[in-house]
Order: sequence, then structure tokens, then C-alpha cells
Amino acid sequence: MKKNIHLFLIVFLFFLCNLSIKAQSKKASYEKIRTYKIAFLTEKLDLTEDESIKFWPLYNEYNKQMVTLHKQERSKIRKRIKTEGGIENLSEENSKEILDKIQAINKDKYETRASFHKKVSQILSFKKILLLQISEHEFNRELMRKLRGKKNKNKKRS
Repeated sequence: MKKNIHLFLIVFLFFLCNLSIKAQSKKASYEKIRTYKIAFLTEKLDLTEDESIKFWPLYNEYNKQMVTLHKQERSKIRKRIKTEGGIENLSEENSKEILDKIQAINKDKYETRASFHKKVSQILSFKKILLLQISEHEFNRELMRKLRGKKNKNKKRS
């Protein structure tokens, strides 16, 4: 009996350590991507020192809000669909509610983006703001390309 308890404790501690390592790894990956994005956008926008000092705090707050809205959209909608037993089992009424939530979140995203553009237009030229949007899109495509490359490498190793 004592051996079973010890074995259980060892397995439990191993499990906790594994979860902690995964969480730290995920956080480190996020920071790595964030750092890469800052470098990518800084290079593309060619910000002056004064622009950079004023721009980054605004951009970081804007980006944080957009990430929160995106996560909110994904998690709440997925949970709702899952609790209903999948899309196939959703009623028309529930489907409408979910679509209304998606539209409300998209509206919040639009308003957040519009507010950011209004604030940042006092720091950057409209040309640089347009370049920012294009560069963000390029960054996302580049990131997806890199992630796909890593997945393909991992599949070849298996």
C-alpha cells in the first residue's frame, strides 16, 4: 500500500513539473515571437527615436487589447459550440446568438483599431500607419510560414 502511495506521489509530482515546464515554454515562445515582431515592425517602419518612444507604448496597449478580443472570441465561441455538442447540434437560435457575439467582438476590434489609428496619427504619418498595417500582415504571413516549416520538419523526423 505504501509503495502505491509513493508511486502515486512521484507520478503526480512529475505531472506537475511537466505542466510547469510547458507553461514556461509557451510563455518563452510568446516572448520570442513578440520580440521578433517588434524588430520586424521597427525595421519596416523606420521609426525615428522620438516616434519610437511615443509609438511603442500605444502599440503595445493596442496589441494587448486585440489579443484579448481574439482570445475572447475563440474561447467563448468554442466552449459554446462544444457544450451544445458541436455545430451539427446547434439550434438556429443558438447559432444566431453565436453569430451575434462574433459580430459584437468584431465591432469591438474595429473600434479598438479605429481608436488606435486616431491616437497614433498624432505620432506617425498616415503613410507610416498604412505601412504598419501592411507590415503586420507581412509579419503574420512570415510567422505562419515559419510555423508550417517547423511542423513539416517535425513530421519528417517522425
